[in-house]
Amino acid sequence: MYWKPIKQNKAFLSIIAVLFTLFGLVLYIGGNQIYEREAQWQHGNTVARLLSSKEIVGKYFSEFRHNLFFLRDIPSTRGYVNSNFESTVYSNETAEIFHSFVKAYEQYAQIGIIDSSGQEKMSVAGKLNGDGGIASNSHLNDEKRWRYFQETMNLDNDQISVSPIPINPEQQRIPVIRLATPLFNVKSEKKGILTLDLDFTKVFELLPENLFIQTEEGDILSLKPNGTINFGRSNYIFPDQSGWLYLSEVETIHYSTVEFLPGKICIVALYHSHPLLKAALQRLIFVSVILLASFLCLILIIGYLNVVRFREMIGAQKAIMFSLVGLTERRDPETGLHLERTKNYAIALAKQLRKDKKYRRRITLEFIEDLSDAATLHDIGKVGIRDAILLKEAILTHEEYEEMKEHVRIGKQVLQDAIDKFKLRQPFLLLGKNICAYHHEKYDGKGYLEGLKGQEIPLEARIFALCDTYDAIRSKRPYKDVLTHEEAVGRIVSDSGKHFDPVIVDAFSKIENEFAQICNSK
Repeated sequence: MYWKPIKQNKAFLSIIAVLFTLFGLVLYIGGNQIYEREAQWQHGNTVARLLSSKEIVGKYFSEFRHNLFFLRDIPSTRGYVNSNFESTVYSNETAEIFHSFVKAYEQYAQIGIIDSSGQEKMSVAGKLNGDGGIASNSHLNDEKRWRYFQETMNLDNDQISVSPIPINPEQQRIPVIRLATPLFNVKSEKKGILTLDLDFTKVFELLPENLFIQTEEGDILSLKPNGTINFGRSNYIFPDQSGWLYLSEVETIHYSTVEFLPGKICIVALYHSHPLLKAALQRLIFVSVILLASFLCLILIIGYLNVVRFREMIGAQKAIMFSLVGLTERRDPETGLHLERTKNYAIALAKQLRKDKKYRRRITLEFIEDLSDAATLHDIGKVGIRDAILLKEAILTHEEYEEMKEHVRIGKQVLQDAIDKFKLRQPFLLLGKNICAYHHEKYDGKGYLEGLKGQEIPLEARIFALCDTYDAIRSKRPYKDVLTHEEAVGRIVSDSGKHFDPVIVDAFSKIENEFAQICNSK
């Protein structure tokens, strides 16, 4: 059976199991720690990019507001306002400055001046509106109906109004934000407004990829790979001023609120996905598990081959020992049947003893198997006894009997020499040596060797002593006839505590019929 060599190597197998378990834990914990550290690094990098984007948006629109006031305060603009928009000189000079300004700043779509009645007095377009240029009088519009005009006319000096970001997904128009501020003359009379239109998409050119902006109205703007703007409605609800939303294990949105102009806010958000990192971790774990499984299979194959070799070695040892037993059988033909019967007696008696709590841990299934193999070695020492004594059909004399008793010493020495020389550790050999040496010892200490008694006699020898005696009583000898089972039982019970261990005798009494069946079957 394979379980026996496996059990004998359980320490080695336990170490292997512990090492594999530790390797698995290290792989799992280490892989997750690497993943967490990398994810945290990417998270920190994303947060840094978001803060940088927030700063860029803030400064970008701060410059927008600054330029609006700059255009308002240049002398030509003030002169034009103070002339109540009638001076041709100031008009031309202001228009040229505005035109130069939009040419220098591509993000500005248009600069305009509107009087207090809502009539455009000047409109200078940038490159975003065709070829740009200064609009003729025929192309100037009446703006009084538009909300931005009405709101701006209600403002005080240094205040500005900001239009919503116009979203038109169907026409894919460029989203333009209009800033406007009132124009006052030297008498502090409100004479009209100054407008400055900004292409909102230009800000994306300064921002990192995967960033999008959500407006107050719930619209989303993001930059497509081809440089155009992608419009859409937002499905995201951002509960705080800043933070992040978890979309999945590998997807998050980091966001922050930006007041890019006074009273005008938007959400700057950065989509962060790290599926490659997760996939890399999974691949690492998968490859490691494959390598671990391959290594385990290799260990199991090597272990299996070792077990096979171990069994073959044990088989070879048993074959050699049984060959020695065969020598005994050739010397005494009756010995062969005696060996088979006593082996079966010993197995039955050991199984019964195993039911006793005192012996349950000692008499294991492995012990019973070893006892079965060891029992056949008990008379191996008879090969050293002269035929004149071994085969004598009459009762032995005292001197002959003393010489016959030496077979236990001979057998013990033969097995002990083999064990010592080849450093054998197989349990069945150790049990065989003890049975061979002490199966003629008596519980009261008056056995062949007259030294060991009681529990000093090995358990296997105490068990076999009863089995050997029962078979001797039931067998025919030159000097005696066959005795009945009842007579054998009576003699054994009467010798309880003298020749035999009382506990073993009690166990025998419970299965005596099984002894009778074994004896009658051989």
